[in-house]
Amino acid sequence: MTRRSVLVIVALAVLLVASNAWWAYRLLDAGVSATYHEVSLENHRTALGQILAIIPIAVRPGATQPEILRAAQKDGNPEVFEKDGYVWVGRVGLKFDGAGHLVEVVPAWSPF
Repeated sequence: MTRRSVLVIVALAVLLVASNAWWAYRLLDAGVSATYHEVSLENHRTALGQILAIIPIAVRPGATQPEILRAAQKDGNPEVFEKDGYVWVGRVGLKFDGAGHLVEVVPAWSPF
């Protein structure tokens, strides 16, 4: 073998390893992106389920804050806490006025 053919073989081997590393990185990146996308879809599905459960109660005249909170908790029993003027239930924040009427609903990922 000549020196030139050895250099060509080494260069091709290095290119092959680099190409495989690039494909492995792209595959890993696609997997991570798909996982984040799946989590985002699940968060949206959960919030939509909560909001759809709240709507029939919230539009009824005289709906109270405890009734609305119970409706938001129907799918499982998400933790309820107050922060920044909102009552957070699962993936949604509910804002009530002084009389206990629902005035705003925001998703947990919203910067409101």
